Amino acid sequence: MKDSKEVKKEVSLFRNLLNKCKYTLQGLKYCFENESSFLIVALCCCIIIVLGIAFDIDFLEWVISFGSMGLIMVVEVLNTAIEATVDMVTKEYNEYAKIAKDCGSAATGIMSVLATVVNMVIFIPYFIKLFLDIF
Repeated sequence: MKDSKEVKKEVSLFRNLLNKCKYTLQGLKYCFENESSFLIVALCCCIIIVLGIAFDIDFLEWVISFGSMGLIMVVEVLNTAIEATVDMVTKEYNEYAKIAKDCGSAATGIMSVLATVVNMVIFIPYFIKLFLDIF
Protein backbone atom coordinates (compact mmCIF):
# COMPACT_ATOMS: atom_id res chain seq x y z
CA MET A 1 0.00 0.00 0.00
CA LYS A 2 1.27 3.47 -0.87
CA ASP A 3 1.85 5.98 1.86
CA SER A 4 0.66 9.58 1.57
CA LYS A 5 4.13 10.85 0.50
CA GLU A 6 4.18 8.48 -2.49
CA VAL A 7 0.64 9.48 -3.50
CA LYS A 8 1.47 13.19 -3.20
CA LYS A 9 4.61 12.66 -5.28
CA GLU A 10 2.61 10.87 -8.01
CA VAL A 11 -0.03 13.62 -8.01
CA SER A 12 2.73 16.23 -8.20
CA LEU A 13 4.39 14.44 -11.14
CA PHE A 14 1.05 14.16 -12.94
CA ARG A 15 0.28 17.86 -12.31
CA ASN A 16 3.76 18.74 -13.60
CA LEU A 17 3.12 16.74 -16.77
CA LEU A 18 -0.25 18.45 -17.27
CA ASN A 19 1.40 21.86 -16.88
CA LYS A 20 4.02 20.96 -19.49
CA CYS A 21 1.26 19.92 -21.89
CA LYS A 22 -0.59 23.16 -21.17
CA TYR A 23 2.52 25.25 -21.93
CA THR A 24 3.14 23.28 -25.12
CA LEU A 25 -0.42 23.92 -26.29
CA GLN A 26 -0.11 27.61 -25.42
CA GLY A 27 3.04 27.85 -27.53
CA LEU A 28 1.39 26.10 -30.47
CA LYS A 29 -1.69 28.32 -30.12
CA TYR A 30 0.53 31.40 -30.23
CA CYS A 31 2.30 30.18 -33.36
CA PHE A 32 -0.97 29.35 -35.12
CA GLU A 33 -2.48 32.73 -34.24
CA ASN A 34 0.55 34.93 -34.89
CA GLU A 35 2.91 33.26 -37.35
CA SER A 36 1.66 33.05 -40.93
CA SER A 37 4.59 30.83 -41.93
CA PHE A 38 3.56 28.33 -39.24
CA LEU A 39 0.09 28.19 -40.80
CA ILE A 40 1.64 27.59 -44.22
CA VAL A 41 3.68 24.68 -42.82
CA ALA A 42 0.57 23.24 -41.17
CA LEU A 43 -1.28 23.51 -44.49
CA CYS A 44 1.61 21.74 -46.25
CA CYS A 45 1.42 18.97 -43.63
CA CYS A 46 -2.27 18.54 -44.43
CA ILE A 47 -1.48 18.35 -48.15
CA ILE A 48 1.27 15.79 -47.46
CA ILE A 49 -1.17 13.69 -45.44
CA VAL A 50 -3.77 13.77 -48.23
CA LEU A 51 -1.15 12.88 -50.85
CA GLY A 52 0.27 10.13 -48.66
CA ILE A 53 -3.16 8.58 -48.25
CA ALA A 54 -4.03 9.02 -51.92
CA PHE A 55 -0.79 7.42 -53.11
CA ASP A 56 -0.70 4.86 -50.31
CA ILE A 57 2.93 5.61 -49.48
CA ASP A 58 4.81 3.06 -47.40
CA PHE A 59 5.72 3.32 -43.73
CA LEU A 60 9.28 4.57 -44.26
CA GLU A 61 8.04 7.29 -46.63
CA TRP A 62 5.52 8.38 -43.96
CA VAL A 63 8.28 8.55 -41.36
CA ILE A 64 10.62 10.55 -43.58
CA SER A 65 7.87 12.87 -44.79
CA PHE A 66 6.50 13.55 -41.31
CA GLY A 67 10.01 13.91 -39.94
CA SER A 68 10.89 16.59 -42.47
CA MET A 69 7.62 18.46 -41.91
CA GLY A 70 7.97 18.15 -38.14
CA LEU A 71 11.47 19.61 -38.29
CA ILE A 72 10.18 22.64 -40.17
CA MET A 73 7.58 23.19 -37.45
CA VAL A 74 10.21 22.82 -34.72
CA VAL A 75 12.55 25.29 -36.41
CA GLU A 76 9.67 27.72 -36.96
CA VAL A 77 8.72 27.55 -33.26
CA LEU A 78 12.36 28.13 -32.26
CA ASN A 79 12.57 31.05 -34.70
CA THR A 80 9.46 32.54 -33.09
CA ALA A 81 11.08 32.14 -29.67
CA ILE A 82 14.24 33.87 -30.91
CA GLU A 83 12.22 36.76 -32.33
CA ALA A 84 10.22 37.16 -29.10
CA THR A 85 13.38 37.12 -27.00
CA VAL A 86 15.08 39.71 -29.20
CA ASP A 87 11.98 41.92 -29.12
CA MET A 88 11.88 41.60 -25.32
CA VAL A 89 15.49 42.77 -25.05
CA THR A 90 15.27 45.69 -27.47
CA LYS A 91 12.67 47.41 -29.62
CA GLU A 92 15.29 49.68 -31.15
CA TYR A 93 17.35 48.72 -34.17
CA ASN A 94 20.40 46.72 -33.15
CA GLU A 95 22.75 44.95 -35.52
CA TYR A 96 22.99 41.90 -33.23
CA ALA A 97 19.21 41.70 -32.97
CA LYS A 98 19.03 41.78 -36.77
CA ILE A 99 21.61 39.00 -37.01
CA ALA A 100 19.70 36.83 -34.51
CA LYS A 101 16.40 37.31 -36.33
CA ASP A 102 17.94 36.82 -39.78
CA CYS A 103 19.72 33.62 -38.69
CA GLY A 104 16.50 32.24 -37.20
CA SER A 105 14.73 33.01 -40.45
CA ALA A 106 17.56 31.42 -42.43
CA ALA A 107 17.27 28.23 -40.36
CA THR A 108 13.57 28.05 -41.19
CA GLY A 109 14.27 28.71 -44.86
CA ILE A 110 16.98 26.06 -45.08
CA MET A 111 14.77 23.46 -43.39
CA SER A 112 11.86 24.37 -45.66
CA VAL A 113 13.98 23.83 -48.77
CA LEU A 114 15.28 20.51 -47.44
CA ALA A 115 11.78 19.30 -46.54
CA THR A 116 10.49 20.33 -49.94
CA VAL A 117 13.27 18.37 -51.66
CA VAL A 118 12.65 15.34 -49.43
CA ASN A 119 8.94 15.35 -50.14
CA MET A 120 9.51 15.88 -53.86
CA VAL A 121 11.78 12.82 -53.88
CA ILE A 122 9.01 10.86 -52.20
CA PHE A 123 6.03 12.08 -54.24
CA ILE A 124 7.35 12.82 -57.75
CA PRO A 125 7.63 9.10 -58.64
CA TYR A 126 3.98 8.66 -57.62
CA PHE A 127 2.94 11.60 -59.81
CA ILE A 128 4.97 10.23 -62.74
CA LYS A 129 3.32 6.83 -62.36
CA LEU A 130 -0.11 8.49 -62.16
CA PHE A 131 0.63 10.54 -65.27
CA LEU A 132 1.89 7.49 -67.19
CA ASP A 133 -1.17 5.46 -66.14
CA ILE A 134 -3.49 8.20 -67.40
CA PHE A 135 -1.79 8.46 -70.79
